[in-house]
Amino acid sequence: MYLLGDPQLIYRADIDGLRALAVLLVIFFHTNTMFTGGYVGVDVFFVISGYLITTLLISDIENKKFTFLNFYQRRAARLLPALSITLLLVLIFGFFFYTEHAFDSLGKDVFFSSIGAANILFAQGLNYFVQDVSYKPLIHLWSLGVEEQFYLLWPFILLVTVRLSSKYLLGLITLISILSVIWSEISLLERTSGSYFLPHYRAFELLIGAFCSVLLLKNKKEKKFYLGHTVWSLIGLGMIFMPSILLSKASYFPGINALVPCIGASLLILNKPSGIVKTILENRYVVLVGLISYPLYLYHQPIISFVLFFQPKIQPISLLIVTLTIALPASWITYKFVEKPIRNYARFKSARHKKGWLIWGGLVAIIPVFALSGFYVAKSNGFPQRFTLLNPFAGEISKQQKATFHENYKRGFQISDGRVLFVGDSLLQQYVNPITQALSIEKSDIDLVTRGGCVLLKGVEFEDKFSDISCNALRENLYNLEKHYEVVFLSQSWKSYSNSVLNFDRSKNVIARWSPFIESTIDHFKRQGSRVVIIGPHPMVEGIADLQPTIFSSREKYQKLLSKLLIADSKDLIQDNSEFVAMLNGRAGYLSPSDLFCHEGRCVAHNGQWSFFSDAQHLSAASTDYLKAGLESAWVRSFSEKSQMVH
Repeated sequence: MYLLGDPQLIYRADIDGLRALAVLLVIFFHTNTMFTGGYVGVDVFFVISGYLITTLLISDIENKKFTFLNFYQRRAARLLPALSITLLLVLIFGFFFYTEHAFDSLGKDVFFSSIGAANILFAQGLNYFVQDVSYKPLIHLWSLGVEEQFYLLWPFILLVTVRLSSKYLLGLITLISILSVIWSEISLLERTSGSYFLPHYRAFELLIGAFCSVLLLKNKKEKKFYLGHTVWSLIGLGMIFMPSILLSKASYFPGINALVPCIGASLLILNKPSGIVKTILENRYVVLVGLISYPLYLYHQPIISFVLFFQPKIQPISLLIVTLTIALPASWITYKFVEKPIRNYARFKSARHKKGWLIWGGLVAIIPVFALSGFYVAKSNGFPQRFTLLNPFAGEISKQQKATFHENYKRGFQISDGRVLFVGDSLLQQYVNPITQALSIEKSDIDLVTRGGCVLLKGVEFEDKFSDISCNALRENLYNLEKHYEVVFLSQSWKSYSNSVLNFDRSKNVIARWSPFIESTIDHFKRQGSRVVIIGPHPMVEGIADLQPTIFSSREKYQKLLSKLLIADSKDLIQDNSEFVAMLNGRAGYLSPSDLFCHEGRCVAHNGQWSFFSDAQHLSAASTDYLKAGLESAWVRSFSEKSQMVH
């Protein structure tokens, strides 16, 4: 591949070989095959991109051919064809197979991805390493957002610097890079939301590539390489592959850890390949993968997502084989018959100039189409009309399996004149409606402090993965609240947050780790004269994924699959309940969710018509009446002061 498709610039097959290694590392990582730190392939891409973009820009500036219009025209021709295909495919798949909630989320992803801002969306609350991949086919487009934001700023900075005095260019690049690394490190130490995704934490990676470009251009337009010995290339390869093996999802990244693969990539760029390195990077098949690396990168994640949607338990090696079997030929077809022709047409300046403008204009015009489509899907809460029009039974499934909380209450710090307080994460939220109905509590009597993915126990040091509503701010406001409640209901996912709670006593088992925080929380509310009720560990159900509504859902298949629902951890819950009761030692009321669903060794996950669960752990609207009856009985058995609490 010529540098960004410009034949006047010297072609380097080894750069395409380096692209191939980068994209394969990412694919191996995303399929959980071999390379636990394979995500460093993205950082290699950033270095290559910074190098190529800077080389092109400086060449055009020095030859007095640079215009912003021409630059962005070539960027559109390079990026938009394969991106448009990717967005179209995931929208079609989501339309037919996703639930309202999942399609709603996908609509947001499509909207932000189409305008080059996926990283900004994901920075608001997404852990790149733990999301349900089967519903995140566009999660990898955060990196495209970083690059596109770089393209907005870097041409202007470079143009001004070169025209003022190019002798300051290396110093400027070095200064900004150092500041970016420091900023990235600080964000990791402070566990800033978005530290993985935002461009100022990644700028140094692209600028390392820019640094290489300036060095090589100083050496007579790459006729001489800055480095000249095979050992540097071998060191460079090692600096890419070692982090891909030694790093993991738990490693601090990017920060200083990202410098290693980035410097490794720069050593390869700065050195003329020879020997074994040349053999690897310039192998015809490796180069071919490099040539198609952009569509291959775009396509691989949706393919992984779609495969996992239908086969969630597929083995990693099988997932890798299936992904490559589909993605490689699809990427080659896109490169051969879509990318290359469009880029060629868009570059024409002669008699076919109008055709080039037409194609470029069409590419630009298609972005608002995807942006508006994604916006509508998100604004309509997952386009539920598709079920109503195409499969009413799927619409009924969606209605019965939806959560009840968000239709009736709001997240966050919802404090007014309530006499009953609910505190916790999304697993607490699902009990608000059944409990208030069972105890005849009026909505005006309810206060809420709640947010999904948030631990609100007193004394917890918490690494928040979301930033739309700050969990730490909710906790601070909660325990500064001077108010008496008749009863405080408190719950959360007790078997999650192992990495998010920073002051756990990890020598204890999962349930016992919560003991000091539960005690502090109970003491806090009891000092205010409130009664505390803890809702214990929640059941995990298997088989619910097959019951999610799609355009192809049928009553017969649903009923057949309903009978296969299984509460998988019923035996573990018996032990967990015993530990909770012993931990509380009568200091607070205790409600056991497992007792609501399991009786005399038999567990119930549905009522014969509809599932009581909307996913593996969250309850559905169909469970409300069942829970209401069970809660009334459990409350009468456990608490004799029921009338004092609700009247």
